[in-house]
Amino acid sequence: MDYNLIYQDLLFSINNSKLGYDIKESLKSIYNDKDLIDSINKYKVTNDESLRKKIYNNENFMRYKKLENETNLLIMKLNSIFKELGDSNENN
Repeated sequence: MDYNLIYQDLLFSINNSKLGYDIKESLKSIYNDKDLIDSINKYKVTNDESLRKKIYNNENFMRYKKLENETNLLIMKLNSIFKELGDSNENN
């Protein structure tokens, strides 16, 4: 079994999925939001809690974080499937 080919096929499917598209669009929105980028850069230097709240309340940032959570759930599900496949191969 060519695992590299399966991996490449899986990556292609994810990159061309609605989730992949939405994440790319969300990142574009963030990069185009100059106020948000300025706030993030200032927060990196100051760790100002009011800036952190402003960042987390930004609509573009919230959308990205939601998509990031969906991506993490997908990764956890895939890991679970791979674990089950590994366990079933060990039992054969």
